[in-house]
Amino acid sequence: MIGQVLGLVIRADIVTKLILIVIAVLSVGSWVVAIAKIREFKTILASSRTFMNALRTTGRAPGGDFWSRSSEVGPLARMYAEAGRFLQRRLDRGVTEPLSSEEVGSLTSALEREAGEDLAQRERNIGLLATVTSVAPLLGLLGTVWGILSSFIGMKELGVADLSAVGAGIAAALTTTIAGLLAAIPANIFHNFVVGRLNSLAGDMDRFLSELVDVCRRGSLE
Repeated sequence: MIGQVLGLVIRADIVTKLILIVIAVLSVGSWVVAIAKIREFKTILASSRTFMNALRTTGRAPGGDFWSRSSEVGPLARMYAEAGRFLQRRLDRGVTEPLSSEEVGSLTSALEREAGEDLAQRERNIGLLATVTSVAPLLGLLGTVWGILSSFIGMKELGVADLSAVGAGIAAALTTTIAGLLAAIPANIFHNFVVGRLNSLAGDMDRFLSELVDVCRRGSLE
């Protein structure tokens, strides 16, 4: 069966082959992005879990070199580090009392900006998965329509009304629809999975931001 399909593809016209090549490129790109994002979120969740466990157990960030490594240990740690820098600047000015309403607003804005920048970084390339999900089936349909049209034109030129004369051409045309679906279905699954992880991370960051601001109101992370 697979050999027969490959034979149809090899004998297909140039337009059908170009469409199949484009679909293949999109499919490979979606797999590359999906695997990279799955690994990325796995690392983020593991590092954030380690950070939160240390913070809840000891009340302190993990590791003596935490402040220099905060960019490596997840978005929650980066927000914590940003809050620490904010409070340190207050201490450098000799301010030790609890945060004022204006300072709370400034801290919240700084943490929201840090969270927004991190989420924007996580969203990179996710659009490709959505693009493959919507475009690949349309390209497959285009290839099928083109192949069927070419087959019926060939039937007219041959002056016959026998489907067997153009059956191979129609079968080759249908391979583009199959290819489009094979590219789109995994891309759609990956897209939904990654978006779900991203939304979960955004929720965790939002809850942590609120908790962190409440802790910082007294003017210290200790």
